[in-house]
Amino acid sequence: MSDLENFNNIYANLAESAYNGRPMNFPYESLKKKQKEILDSGKSLQFSYSENALNKKGEVQVRGGTNLPNDGVVYLQPDKTVHTEEVRTNLQVPNPNGGYQTDTYVTNTYQKGLLTDEQAGFNAYFVTDTPKLNKETKETYLAVRGSDAFSMDTLNDWVSNDGNFALTNAYIPQAKLANQALISKIKEIKEQAPQAKLNVTGHSLGTIVSAQAVAKLYQEHPKSFDTIGQVVLFDGPDVTQSLKKMGLSDKEIKAAGEKVTYYVNPFDMVSMLNRTAPYEKQFGHVNVIVPVHFSTSFDKMSSHDFGEFQMDAHGKPLSASKSFHPEMLTAGHQLAQLIERSISKIEAVGVTGITTSAILTALSGGVSALVALGMTAAQAKSIYDDFNKDYQGIVSEANKKAKAWNAEHIPDYQNRIRSASGSQKVELRVELLQSVAQDAMIRSEEFTTEVKTELSEALEQVQKEIISGVQAAHNVAHHLDVWEVNGLLSDFTISHFWDTGVEESTKEAAKNYQTEIEEFSATLMKIGQNIEQVDSQGAAGFNSLMNQTKVNWGATK
Repeated sequence: MSDLENFNNIYANLAESAYNGRPMNFPYESLKKKQKEILDSGKSLQFSYSENALNKKGEVQVRGGTNLPNDGVVYLQPDKTVHTEEVRTNLQVPNPNGGYQTDTYVTNTYQKGLLTDEQAGFNAYFVTDTPKLNKETKETYLAVRGSDAFSMDTLNDWVSNDGNFALTNAYIPQAKLANQALISKIKEIKEQAPQAKLNVTGHSLGTIVSAQAVAKLYQEHPKSFDTIGQVVLFDGPDVTQSLKKMGLSDKEIKAAGEKVTYYVNPFDMVSMLNRTAPYEKQFGHVNVIVPVHFSTSFDKMSSHDFGEFQMDAHGKPLSASKSFHPEMLTAGHQLAQLIERSISKIEAVGVTGITTSAILTALSGGVSALVALGMTAAQAKSIYDDFNKDYQGIVSEANKKAKAWNAEHIPDYQNRIRSASGSQKVELRVELLQSVAQDAMIRSEEFTTEVKTELSEALEQVQKEIISGVQAAHNVAHHLDVWEVNGLLSDFTISHFWDTGVEESTKEAAKNYQTEIEEFSATLMKIGQNIEQVDSQGAAGFNSLMNQTKVNWGATK
């Protein structure tokens, strides 16, 4: 799990906080005792995203944000509608005097309210920029939680919602609940804070829930839709076909999408689901980000997580365009097409009734996971090998093209910066820093890989020469016994021709080099995110960031 590098984007902050186990958390179960007591008393709970989030060791985990609305201060409002629902089961038991009687038993309980329905897997959080919703309130937010980790307790996320959407383009249950929450909160806002807007954000499944709920609001309650401010969504699929199935016309879909902005990772399978159409033809305004790493959805540093977003000082995620790292746009479309091909192959071998979410999960699990869907081992191996090869190929090709783009365009930035002015100059300098940082990281990773490869190949060659030499000695020593030949060759071993100490020190040196370059690259990214502040501090500001980067880097290794 990788978190945001900084809190510069209020929507990303809120979307991340909707989950458990993040630097700042909204879920009740993740709150500290005193925080729970505040909410239980009916008061709002204050969070400040302008402050650094610290880990358990007291080290900076996420840097405080800059240029945030209301200086990054928000208030989580208690959901006073939450209550405990009982799940009851009726059982017929024999009556001593004959016949049967029906007894009712409570078999389970769950929390339910306007913003929470544990049985449906729905969780959303209403946040404001004032302690209470009143005439002083300017901005309110609804943060919708995405899918929690797969378990028996979260089947509603993965089957009834993710799977239902992916398999049938349905109007999913959680989206219907979110739509009711929007209607209720907008009514409340109009009565108590008539000047305020309601903004919506979410990640992963939360994007599907949010997009469908907002679009349905536009279709059925256009006057309420006017209260919606911005809808900013992260790492989610396109919902266009589901909106059509929900009865929205092309005109309604376009109009509802005017307030919707997506930020998607070109290497993330969830982000690229249903995105084979041109980006401008998809729902909302789609931005393909330039991620920090060239990783897949299944890597430890997952392309599906928040840590891949590069936020500048104004909270804008670094995004690709036709003139800036266009290879990311291409990679996204290629992954979208690969997902469709893979699903078609699985369906072609007779596997039906399986959700797309289950298929994507199986593809990440390898051959055995695909066999579990109901295909033969040979079919599974063929499909998985093709998928994995093509997926890695997309990422590798994008890496290669990104390096080529940097090599061609970095030299041009200096001239462009000289002739630019104002905000354009700042933007160009940020792009330059980000490109240099990315290029340095790519090359350091390649260098480390090359060192390891060359050492491995050299060791293999030495081992082959030793084996060949021993065999040659046995072949020519006809007049000696085997034990005599072995005695003569006793020193003819790998330890006499290969220094493992030198091998390990070389690997360690390469690793240290990569770490130093990554630290430097991370600092360049932070300078880009805080360029105006660093400008005012000069070299001292750069050195301060570099030292902080080294401390934080060491804490995460």
